[in-house]
Amino acid sequence: MMNALIVVVAAVVAADPAARIEPSRLIKDLRDLPPSRTVSTSPDRQIVLKNTEEMLLGKLRHMGYTPVEQYLKWTTKGDARVLTNTGWTTVPDPAPKTWRNIYVEIPGKTHPNEIIIVSAHFDSVPGTPGADDDGTGVAAALELARTLKDTPMQRTVRIVLFNLEEIGLVGSTEHAAWTKQRLDAGTETIVGMMSLEMLGYFTDEPNSQRIPIPAIPGVFEPPTVGDFIAIVANQASATFARSLVCGMNDAEPTLKTTLIDFVPGVGETMPDVRRSDHAPFWDIGVPAALVTDTSEFRTPHYHKPSDTIDTLDMDRYTKTYRAIAGAVWRLAGPIESND
Repeated sequence: MMNALIVVVAAVVAADPAARIEPSRLIKDLRDLPPSRTVSTSPDRQIVLKNTEEMLLGKLRHMGYTPVEQYLKWTTKGDARVLTNTGWTTVPDPAPKTWRNIYVEIPGKTHPNEIIIVSAHFDSVPGTPGADDDGTGVAAALELARTLKDTPMQRTVRIVLFNLEEIGLVGSTEHAAWTKQRLDAGTETIVGMMSLEMLGYFTDEPNSQRIPIPAIPGVFEPPTVGDFIAIVANQASATFARSLVCGMNDAEPTLKTTLIDFVPGVGETMPDVRRSDHAPFWDIGVPAALVTDTSEFRTPHYHKPSDTIDTLDMDRYTKTYRAIAGAVWRLAGPIESND
């Protein structure tokens, strides 16, 4: 009986995508992302963001996917807003470009209309490599697409790479509106959505962590050391967020996590918790959670030229990916392979 149990446990561990990670691929995908992936630059330099779209499409096609390109309605309308040494200004943009979100799906075997959304944004702000913000999220999303491909699961996993997050959540707002149409039509339900937003900066220094949420006696005591990954959810998303954290802790017990699942409403009274791609999904009533190293509330490199790969804690970033991959697999409902 004990030998049979050991075999079953070993089979589960082997099947878990968290066990199939290749850290070298995470690092390569981080390095492949060019700096200043932004529309907030002169029209000739916007090509960097356009090239990033093509690079990501190529990576997904190389994995064997047929990625979907979701065109965005946003445009410069002939004037590009550009950050200069003296501040923001506008310059002529004679050929405004069309921008794209990109997504792929791993179809569920038994409940394909039940969807788990995992997202990251690939644009950055001007003048920064954007390694943590949000290269870490993009690299994790790409590795998730690799490790989950052809994995039998009950539910569908939709991996979305959003564009234009840094100019007002443009890509995720568009995708949330598209999602709502499908929800209203009854063609799918969303089990939950997670926004992977900065996953790689950690520190063990005392008083290295700030939290824009005050202490709540008996409920929440703000941490003061930046050695954890935060999972942030509004009250309507609490059940999903707790399941997500349980899956993360199961997949990678050595990763420290902090759950904040009591944001009221859609975060109207806590604007700092609405600054990523989960917020448009809160707005349409979809359970959604922000998974983050807390950005400028921890890292001194936020939106700066110093947001480089060498500032990241690759060991804890790898553990974070492992936790996320294992949690997504568990939430999607593993199916035992007959191979």
